[in-house]
Order: sequence, then structure tokens, then C-alpha cells
Amino acid sequence: MNDTTSPARRATIPPASDPRWRVAAILLAYVVLGITVLGFNRSPLQVATTVATAVLLDMLLHRLLRGGPALFPLSALITGLGLSILVNYAHGLWLAAIPALFGIASKYLFTFRGRHVYNPALFGVVACLLLGGGLISDSPAYQWGGSYAITIFIATLALFLFVLKINRMALVLSFLGFYAVSVLVRAWLTRWHMPMETWLLGAVSSPPLYLFTFFMITDPQTSPPTRRAQVGVALCIVVIDFALHLRETLSTLFYAAFICASLRFLLNHAQALRTDAGDWWRQSRARLGRRLGLVAAAVGAWFGIQGLVVADADYLPPFTLTEVNAEAAGIASRPGQVLQSVDPRIAPVAKWLLSVGDAVAVADIDNDGLQDIFLSYPLKDDGSRAGLYRNLGGLRFERVHVPGLEQLFNDPARNGLPAGAVFFDYDNDGDQDLLVLVGYGQTRLFRNRLVEDGVLGFEDVSDQVNLPKYGIAVAGTVADLDRDGRLDIAIGNPINPWLPGYEQPTRFNIFALPAPNGADDRRMFNVMHRTWHSANNGGGMSVLMNRQGRFEALTAEQLDLVGEHRWTTAIGIADFDGDGWPDLYASNDFGPDQLLMNKGDGSFRMVRGQVAGTVGRDTYKGMNVSIADFDNDGRVGIYVSNVHERLQAEGSMLWQLYGDARQVDSWVDRAMQRGLLNENRFGWGAAVGDLDLDGRLDILQANGMVDNAYDKDAPGCPDYWYWNDKIALTRPDVHGYSDRWADLRGRCIFPYEKNRVYMNRGQHFVDVAERVGWSAPGNSRGIALVDLDNDGDLDVIVTHQFAPASIYRNDRRAGSPVAWVGLQLQGDGKTCNRDAIGSKVVIDYSDNGAARTQKREVMAVNGFSAQSDRRLLFGLGGATGPVNVSVSWCGASTPQKFALRPGQYHRLVMQGDQKQ
Repeated sequence: MNDTTSPARRATIPPASDPRWRVAAILLAYVVLGITVLGFNRSPLQVATTVATAVLLDMLLHRLLRGGPALFPLSALITGLGLSILVNYAHGLWLAAIPALFGIASKYLFTFRGRHVYNPALFGVVACLLLGGGLISDSPAYQWGGSYAITIFIATLALFLFVLKINRMALVLSFLGFYAVSVLVRAWLTRWHMPMETWLLGAVSSPPLYLFTFFMITDPQTSPPTRRAQVGVALCIVVIDFALHLRETLSTLFYAAFICASLRFLLNHAQALRTDAGDWWRQSRARLGRRLGLVAAAVGAWFGIQGLVVADADYLPPFTLTEVNAEAAGIASRPGQVLQSVDPRIAPVAKWLLSVGDAVAVADIDNDGLQDIFLSYPLKDDGSRAGLYRNLGGLRFERVHVPGLEQLFNDPARNGLPAGAVFFDYDNDGDQDLLVLVGYGQTRLFRNRLVEDGVLGFEDVSDQVNLPKYGIAVAGTVADLDRDGRLDIAIGNPINPWLPGYEQPTRFNIFALPAPNGADDRRMFNVMHRTWHSANNGGGMSVLMNRQGRFEALTAEQLDLVGEHRWTTAIGIADFDGDGWPDLYASNDFGPDQLLMNKGDGSFRMVRGQVAGTVGRDTYKGMNVSIADFDNDGRVGIYVSNVHERLQAEGSMLWQLYGDARQVDSWVDRAMQRGLLNENRFGWGAAVGDLDLDGRLDILQANGMVDNAYDKDAPGCPDYWYWNDKIALTRPDVHGYSDRWADLRGRCIFPYEKNRVYMNRGQHFVDVAERVGWSAPGNSRGIALVDLDNDGDLDVIVTHQFAPASIYRNDRRAGSPVAWVGLQLQGDGKTCNRDAIGSKVVIDYSDNGAARTQKREVMAVNGFSAQSDRRLLFGLGGATGPVNVSVSWCGASTPQKFALRPGQYHRLVMQGDQKQ
């Protein structure tokens, strides 16, 4: 075929000597390493979206605004690759295009004598920070793994392949020199708050610094050609950077470079205006129309895209959440002195290490039909650190004193702190026993004596049942993993209970660190996460099999967790692949989650992707696991709450299953598309339930990290996130040790955030927290959904690490009656555990003439630091007729069928037709 393109219109391919080819090759190498080996959270498709947007937009704008020969978009390729490294965002594709839109548009919008004045990548980053509404941030330094090797790699390649070829050595050397002096001064001024080593080692080992130095400010198109001007630019950037640091600002280098470029832009135009105002005006007017058109298009595109995530703005849910005075209802707690009683050597970061554990669990402990409550308050006073409350009805409660339980946690240094709980019938005798998770101590099992003695009472059987002697547990759940009719236990420890480096096993006890063996012995401080994206020095997950009343731990080989020591925060168990055998999903802080498929032979197989954005290959800060069929299509989804804040714009995940659960590609993250990102929040626990009884499952999300309510030493709430950023710049041998961290005492990390109420609207979720009256900010942890008054709707219990628990009553708005049906399942205690955990329920009914189906699975725990009402509450919308129910008991293939009347709870018993 003949090429009919006019030679005048063909793009000219830059020669091989053009240094931009080397730059593109280097950046491409970084991107490939980042998404395969290092800690980038960008998927290949997201990178391709950024690069393609930059290339195509540059070619289009060049054609429309400048004309002439077609553009060969080599510079745009560099911009796209650079932005793929330098910006951080959550899931989905449209966010990946935004930085490139900003960056490329700046080339045509801000010019001086035909040349753009901002490095496009720099403009793209800063524009996203200023205009992105928190959805996009600059990439955290920890995405490089904190290794000196990658820093040396960047610097070496840049010097030999790029910098020496473009006459910008004066700029590089002067900037690095000025910056080194600036860092030394900053480190000395703040040495009282953070060790100088942390400042210095973080600065010299930060890959983003060298990318900024060698590939951004040295851009030949936007940096000055003379040595004197280069030194001036370097000094300008460092001075402004230093001033921003004094205000504890994040992303200072990008802002400083942007301000300096803006000053050069204004000065150049001012000089041109003073020299020849007429010529300046003619040139400006000639370009004014095109620039205004570009601005209008950019603004329209930006607000149009923003509109994609705003839905149902006028939707008013048919219920409100009314806060009940918890203390008046009989549930109270007081602040304690735990933070002041830790070992003084670890006190500066104790609030970080003790930032979880305020948890709730609900069950009917006395078999009276009302759901009772257990609360763990690790930071509260001795009298309320572990509280068991019996439901008296009418949202009133009375404390049930359990002497062995309460006295146990009056001595945290010896016995640890309660950090969560799970009610379950471990011995299949018909009453609810209590598993108490413990941090810095032994996890405890209290056997309910109701059936044996005829009165409510508990006895500690921890040693009899062979529970682990020591742990730092915050996650726990139960399921019949081997289908023998007895419930097994899964426990997650975020922090390693054992200190590394000691010849004899040595416990990490935050209240009493080991004495040093010499002045240089720092082994007792080696307790923090070793990386921020793939930490593998945590306590991990353990599975304890119930062997006729005693528990036996599975090996790492049986769990397919050899070499896996993650920071496990929550564990969810459900039958993902429909084979009748319960599978596990563990959310992990500072690293990838773990999906373990039950092989049915006493062992598991991990499903783990190879690139970012695939299940088991995320680099996020997973906190919560909530499992449900959100679409009523029979396919399970896994909601994992996460951090979405400055420097960690990652966001929650919603893994939707499309195909075989044992295959990586069958799991697709849909959080962004469905409005579940939980943007600009520090996410913790989440609860799943049908709040409006429309037949779709909704999500409540707890948010907020730590405040200074228990260690206030100054007015206000000084921010710690700035210092956290500096710690994150360091390599693992620095930030892995607690004595190299800045002092957290008296400071806050994203405190007093509002929780969310995500209503399921079918194709998307919408946050209606403000519309239902749930607007009080705080630092929430666990959320339990429970029908406390048996009126057919879900009430809410929320725990707060530094405040008493909150209770919210679900009140229906006037004129909005909705049908419902509740199910309490009971297994036979032989082939199916008495709690019927693992049983699957399908209901069929007619809603205003339309056939509806819902599917649920009975789970013990379905969230972080919370056990909700185990009864299944189905909203039926406008249904009026009977509800057909099919129950597959504990993985059985043949279901048992029932026809039930709506508007009440029914107790379904295996191997019989007993219905109440």
C-alpha cells in the first residue's frame, strides 16, 4: 500500500542521539521493576492508560493548536512514564488519566515565546495535589522498597546516560549541595523530636529525590541553560522547600519547584511586557482564544469525570440512626493509664502499637432471645477493660461480672490486654462460649456453664483446650474447616509476638522490654514493620483445629504460608468456590492480603497474582474483611477497608468474583467503579447488612486513626503524618526499629473522621451518613450490626479506641413499612456445628409481583474488631406473601426447605421441621 501522507505532515522520528530516548528507556525500566518487583500499586493497564493519555493528547493538541508536521510524541511518552512513577491513586482507570491530562495541557496553556515553562510531569503532580480532591497524591517513597540499591541505580543511570549529555551538571550539583545543608539544619532543629539519623538516612536514600533531581528539574525545555541561572533555580527550590518544611508541609519539593517555575514564568512575561508591550500583547491575544478553549475543555472534562462518582445526591433512605446514650443504657467506660504504663523506652510509639483492640462481639449468652454484648477496652480503666453486658430489653443492659475475666486484665504487664472477642459454641452443648483475643498475653477461652449448671457463668479453659501461650492477637474467627462438626479457630497477629535476634525465644512485651546486652544492643526495638508495602515480619495467621475439645495448630506447609509472616488484621471465612469447604481471606497491614483455598484434605492453597492490582498482590494497608453477595447473583464479594489519605491514596478494595475462585483472574477489584473507595479517610472496620430492608446488602465503614485524648500535652491536635512521611523515606534497617521513629505522644494521625453509611443502590453505593444522622466524627474501630430490640431492623454498635462505645437505634421513617424475615439456624452438633456456621441459605419471594432471590452464608465474624448478629435478617422490600427458604447445612449438597411467614424471626433446626 502506498503511503499517501504528505511529507510535510509526517512526524519526524528523533535520532538515536536524542537523550530523550535514554530517559524513556530508564523510566520504562523503573516502571517495569515497580509493577513486578518493587512496591508500586499501579497495574500495567493503569500505566498504559497514563502513557496513552499523554501521547494521544499531546498529538491532538499539537495538531489543533500548533499545526505543522505531525508530532512524534517522545516527550509525551516520557511524561506519561514519569507520572506513572510519581503519582499515587486507587483503582480503576479514569484516575490514571487525570495526571496526564493536567501535564500535557500545561505545555500548551503556559508558554513563553513558544516554549512551555513547566515540566509537564511536575505540573501534573502539583495539579493533582491541588485540584484532585484528595483522590490522587504523589507516590510514597516506600513504593521503592526502601533500598539503597535502587537509589544508586537511579543516580548512576541518570549521570551516565542523561545528565552529562545535557549541560545541567551545575543545576544537579548545586541543588544536591543546597539540599544537603537544608536537611542537616532541619535534622538539627528537630533532633528533640526525631533522631537525626532518621532525617539524614531518609533523605539520602529516597529514590523520589533523585528522580526529581535528574529527570524533572533538569528538563532541557524548562530549566535555564546558563550555570548562573541553574544555581539560582537550585537555591530557589531549596529555600522554598525549607520554608514549607517549617510549616510541616508534605510534597515540599514538588511545590517548591512549581513555585520557582511560576516565578520564572511571571518574571519573563513581566520583562517582555516592559521591553515591548505591543509585541507581547499581540502574541498573547493570538493565543488567548485557544487557551481559553483549552481551559474550558479541561474544566468540563474534570467536572464531568468528578460527576461519575457522585450519584443519588437526592436519595433519602427510609431510616435514621438515632444515638442511644450508652452510659444511661448501662454501658460505660472510663479512660485508663495504659499508655503511661508501657516500658519508657517504647513509649514514644506506644500509641501506634496500641491503636487497635477496642472491639465488640454480640451473641445470646443466656438463651433468652436477646442479643448480649461483650466489649474490649484495652486503653480504658481496669474496671471496664473487658465488659460483658446482658440485654434486658428496651435497649437497657446490665453488667455481668466474670471475676476470672475481669481480674485477669487488671494486670496488663503480666496478662496482656483484651483486643477482641468471638462468641461460639466450641463444645456443641447449646450455649455461647467466649473466645477473648489478647495482645501481649495468652488468648483465652471462657466456657459458658449455662447448660451444665442452669445459670449463666463462665470458666477459663484456655489451658485445657491448648490455646497458644502468647500472642499479640487482634483478629479472630471460627469455622468448621474440616467439616467434622466442630468449630476451628483462626487467629491473626499483626505484630510478631517474638523478638528477632535472640538465641532463646524472647517475648515482645510492650510493658517490659528485655534489658540491653551492651550499649549497642537494640534488638528489643526491632518490632516495627520492615517495609510499608510488603512487610513480612509480623505475627501472621494461625489456624487451630478443634480435635475433640483440644486445639491443634496447622503447619505453615498445610496452610501454604511457608515464609509468610504478614501483619494480619482481619480474617474472613466463607466458601468462595462453592465446593462446600470453607476458604480463608486474611487482610494484612503494610503488605499483600492472602486468599487461601481449602483443598478439602486438611491443607490450603494460596491464590496469588503476579502484578499489582491482582488478588494477593496488592500493596495496601488492609484492615477489614467483609464477605457478602452484594449483587444477589450468587457470586461472592470481599470488601477490604484501607487507608486513603495524603501519601497513601490507595482506597478500599471490593474483590468481585467472576469465574473460578481458585484462579487469580477471576477476582476483579470494583471498589472505584461502585463508589466504595472510602476516599480521604483512614479506614478500619466495616459491617455488612440490609439497613433499609430493600433486599440489598449495605456497608457501614469506620474511620479515624488516633487522637491525643489520652496523652494531650499541648493545645489542639498536632499532626504526626508529616513525621511519618520522613520515617517512610528510610530503609527497613531504620524504620524497622521503634527508637528511630518520631515521638507520637501528644500528636494525632487523621483524627476525628466521619464514618460512612454506604447504601447499595444496585450498580453502585452511595454514602448517606449525613442523611441518616450519623455525622459525629471520631476514631472508630469495629462496627457490629445487631437487632438489639428484635424489631426487624439492624441497630449499630461502634467502638472507639479513645472514647466509649456508641449505640445507634435504627428508626424507620414515617410511612415506610418494609417486610422482613429473620432466621436463626441450629445445627445438629454432629455433622454440622450447633451454630450452623458455614450453612448457606437461599430465599425466594415475590416483591410487588417480581420474583426475587437472596443468598447468604452463616459466618461467625464478618469484619474487623466486631462480631455482628449471627442471625440472618433478610429485607423483603414490598413482599407480602410467604418466603421460601432453602438451607444447605454446613456444606451439604442437599438443602432442607421451609416456607416461612415474614415479619418475625424463625429458629430453624437441622434434621427436623421445628420452626418457631
